Amino acid sequence: MKMRWDELLSQEHFAAADGEEISGRNDYETIICSTFFRRLQDKAQVFPLAGDDYVRTRLTHSLEVSAIGKKLGEYTVKKAKTLGKGREEIPEEISEKLLCAGLVHDIGNPPFGHFGEYAIREWFREHLKELALKERRVTELLSEWQLGDLYFFEGNAQSLRVLSKTPYMGRMDGFNLSYGVLASMIKYPVSSETLSRNVSVPYKKFGYYYAERQLFESISRGTGMAGRRHPLSFLLEAADDIAYRTSDLEDALVKKVIALQQILEVFEHHLKELECKKKNKDGLEQAVRRLKKLYREEVGKKNRKPELTAVQRWNQYLQEQMIKDAGDSFLEHYEALMQGGFLGELFDGTPSESILLALAEISEEYVYTSSAKTRAELFGRRVIEALLDQFLPAALVYDTGEDASYIQRRTMDTVSEFYKSMYHSEASGKSPSEKLYLRILMITDYISGMTDSYARRLYQELNV
Repeated sequence: MKMRWDELLSQEHFAAADGEEISGRNDYETIICSTFFRRLQDKAQVFPLAGDDYVRTRLTHSLEVSAIGKKLGEYTVKKAKTLGKGREEIPEEISEKLLCAGLVHDIGNPPFGHFGEYAIREWFREHLKELALKERRVTELLSEWQLGDLYFFEGNAQSLRVLSKTPYMGRMDGFNLSYGVLASMIKYPVSSETLSRNVSVPYKKFGYYYAERQLFESISRGTGMAGRRHPLSFLLEAADDIAYRTSDLEDALVKKVIALQQILEVFEHHLKELECKKKNKDGLEQAVRRLKKLYREEVGKKNRKPELTAVQRWNQYLQEQMIKDAGDSFLEHYEALMQGGFLGELFDGTPSESILLALAEISEEYVYTSSAKTRAELFGRRVIEALLDQFLPAALVYDTGEDASYIQRRTMDTVSEFYKSMYHSEASGKSPSEKLYLRILMITDYISGMTDSYARRLYQELNV
């Protein structure tokens, strides 16, 4: 059954505001006034614990994704009106949903970038089996679904949890954003249990935890997704790709881990590959010509940093081309998207696809493997592992009536009351095994909510 925009852009909320009418609540204001959103200014995008204030943080990245998402929505609506054939039904409101979803799409990511996610997953896979409560292993007390949430810890699922469960303005319902915004940011509409049981699922990651299963079901019903992926999530994913692929390049130049000549070499190599495969190379060829032209212009101006300025201008050009290609692709696959049958990516088969592949190779070969980035990430891994070592064993016996050691009691005293109140609200009336699961999440919530600097400082305080 075809999804409908009047449902997809639902203004319904999971929780009522103490009997007040909330249908007109401004999601944007709620987001930008929140502590969690402000914390993104001290969370790494690519370079953890960067010593300068130029490179992107999660905050600046999220702002860029939000801006690109809004622009992508505006382009798509405008183009749809010229095409007709049912596409003119796309409402202008999609731009506002993308604006808000872009701001919060990374809000659950832990400190130290994606490396923080890997560190949390690895800790649970290596150490959870060693923990026990009342002489029973934790792995025996938790369900397969709950274990999957820990073994495959996912920033996307953590974002949904942050937005729906954290205390906010005296309430225990998180940001309580509209279903339309929440659905737009759910990139993977499946659980860790579904992934482990069903090899035919077209996703490699999951989008919600066992703890948020009821919320996801409500969002799915309220927006008419019925377990399918929301069409706007494809546009948000494209905006994310556009933002980080271009900004990573600029930040790498600033950090001096890559030079203009290396960028050109990779792009020209991809051009030769397209020639050999007899594929369309116009988009890539034009991009290379544009970068060379911009660099010559900056040299002619005697710019002090001609490479950086040329790449900054080039990135603007690339973003404009990618927005056009993503919007055109959305409209080309519109019927499949609205039926929930589109399983690819919007850039597949577009001129931007080869550009993104070249940018990805540069990042993988030069940026993500740079010694500066790797050293900071390895330190970040040590921080996260040490914090989990310290807090997880203490959390197991918290709120159980079991005798806790002096160290365990003092350890839990250091956990923010913010996360303890979140746990107690959520655990009320739950079974002992589910409370155990929620106590573990209390610690992952606590650590994931830390900024890079706070996590480092706490690690140093606990390990002097």
